[in-house]
Amino acid sequence: MSTAAFLDSGIFIALMSRKDRWHQQALALFGGSTPKWSTSVLVVSETYTWFLHRMGEEQARAFRQLIDNLKGLVLLDATRDHHTAVVRMLDRFRGTKLSYTDASSLVHLEQRKIKCVWSTDHHLGLSGAQVLPRS
Repeated sequence: MSTAAFLDSGIFIALMSRKDRWHQQALALFGGSTPKWSTSVLVVSETYTWFLHRMGEEQARAFRQLIDNLKGLVLLDATRDHHTAVVRMLDRFRGTKLSYTDASSLVHLEQRKIKCVWSTDHHLGLSGAQVLPRS
């Protein structure tokens, strides 16, 4: 596995939701060797909102605590320049129903040359990154 991994919302949901179909794979990924991991403020926002509206405030708070306690996690910003790059990414993959957050993540992956993504979303492999877990 690559020494760097980008964490997407799906892997956090799978980790914290025992009923999620990817839960066991998420446990295995987080239980293995610790990569240089990163995620973005947009992924955190998306995931926090998912937990808040689907599982309640306590699960959302537990997610926030997980983020705060992931040793070495790099939290990537969304700036005006980043927005411009996201718009270009959305145009590049027009027709794939790529969300703004996923396009943002693809920009971060390319800019930082990250080749491994922990996600349950196939869109994050559009630019060539390996997406784990696999079915």
